[in-house]
Amino acid sequence: MATDPQVLFCVVMTLLLPLRFHTTLSPIQEKLRQPFGSIRLNAAWNVLCVTLSVLACRRWGFEMWQRGLHGMVALAGREVLRTVCSLPYIRGIVRREVAKELKAIEVSIHGNGDPTAVLELPKQGLPREEILRRIQLASAAEAAEYVGVGKKWAGIYHSPVGELVDLQNKVWGIYNCSNTLYEGVFPSVRKYEAELISWAVRLLNGARSTCGLLTSGGTESVMLAALCYRELGRSRGIATPRILAANTCHPCIVKACHYFGITLTKIPVDESTGFALRARRVRRHLTGDVVCIYASAPTFPHGVVDCIEDLGKLAERWGIGLHVDNCLGGVLLSYMDKQGLTEHQAWDFRVPGVSSISVDLHKYGNTSKGVSVIAFRDPALRRLTYVPVTDGCEGLYVTPTMQGARGGAVIAQAWATMLFFGDAGYAKFAARIHRAHKLYQDAIDAIPGLHVLCKCHACIVPVGSSKYNIYSVASLLEEKGWNLATGQLPPCLTICIGERHDEIINEFTADLRAAVDFLDATPSYKPSGAAAVYGAMPTTPTAVLEEVVRSYVDMRMSIKQAES
Repeated sequence: MATDPQVLFCVVMTLLLPLRFHTTLSPIQEKLRQPFGSIRLNAAWNVLCVTLSVLACRRWGFEMWQRGLHGMVALAGREVLRTVCSLPYIRGIVRREVAKELKAIEVSIHGNGDPTAVLELPKQGLPREEILRRIQLASAAEAAEYVGVGKKWAGIYHSPVGELVDLQNKVWGIYNCSNTLYEGVFPSVRKYEAELISWAVRLLNGARSTCGLLTSGGTESVMLAALCYRELGRSRGIATPRILAANTCHPCIVKACHYFGITLTKIPVDESTGFALRARRVRRHLTGDVVCIYASAPTFPHGVVDCIEDLGKLAERWGIGLHVDNCLGGVLLSYMDKQGLTEHQAWDFRVPGVSSISVDLHKYGNTSKGVSVIAFRDPALRRLTYVPVTDGCEGLYVTPTMQGARGGAVIAQAWATMLFFGDAGYAKFAARIHRAHKLYQDAIDAIPGLHVLCKCHACIVPVGSSKYNIYSVASLLEEKGWNLATGQLPPCLTICIGERHDEIINEFTADLRAAVDFLDATPSYKPSGAAAVYGAMPTTPTAVLEEVVRSYVDMRMSIKQAES
């Protein structure tokens, strides 16, 4: 909760300027009283200060109501710990702990250094053949593990080789030199963009008036949704709007709220709710500053579709927005619904209270990375995201999204990809993912000591254990070449199902059994790498964790030369 200087000022004025103190200001007061006769300015001043304090503290009241007693105590504890960690001596200890945590991660990113690192541009350009040779050498090492084996999960949901990829590569080449800012020069790209939006809206069961925007990915889609609700809140006189979400929400909504000055309340969900956001949990958090409920279809940690029909009724009753994050399940969930493969509430524009949906085409839509749609039930919501500039020297300027210039190649390949699949192709693909999803759940439940954490509705299999440290399991699988996501609250290992997962299930099951057998024989084993960081999180101060994460990003953005 941010500190509001105006709030503090009003509170201080109310506390430090009581009626008796006002009498010490008699020379000024006498001059002020003369025009007003018998009006008691002292009392008026008190009333004014109290009123301003109450109005300004209204936001604090909302915050305390949202968090509850336990949440406020936890917040106070975190802030005290953060202050303590900023002290010079303690800061040194924190830095040493951070360095210790990052050491193993640095080795995994940089190894012993890169002997081919180029930190400065060469004086003369390199020949085309030499550049391609370097690229082929670099990509060949990656392809040996990723393309050939399939153990490495890299957020590419389709096979990285084959007819589809050949088509995408050719389309990229054709539209490499294009710019969406110049629709008069590249009208075909504008057409592809509009048609992609139309296809997505229809997949989401939108009406004729339902509209959308094509973005660079789920994060930008969610950010534009958050922006429209912030503007909607401001139009209603809410200076700092609030969005409600489950603690299973994707981090992109946290980033959006941070960027746009929106308050985010995370509502805990757990085994008792099936890890789904339910209306009864949301209802107690509804206050006058709430402008939107954020729901997922499905969640990334657990593959759970929130109770969106119930949330839609709640949103309609309160006159607020309901955004559905369908980025992970985009296209897949729509075609599972069509084939009767889903066991959850409706989640798209069939639900009257749903006002916006973000849907990625570059996941289960199988397009190349960089394509998502944010769809709005009401065109007025979409218009709230526009930022027209009319008073600059460059003349009139407006773009549909947060981006300015955009290459048309990513749009063209997405258009080609969706035409390549068609309705029947996507239905077949969704059925294959669904079968693989069931296979992996059965495989997990067949291993003693492991279990599927909850009823997962689509594409994600969350693995939990009451016997083993699940981060140790993840670490052992990583040693065998698998890279799987891990989560917390509660600890879990997350399997995200892609097109090739049904081909490697036997190898995965064998390695998973070997991992738990090893832990039975070696109970003292400690996880390493990223899994070790997750394992240490429950006992690590938030300030340290934040520093670890920031340092991790710094590390990714750096080059380490090999020592000669």
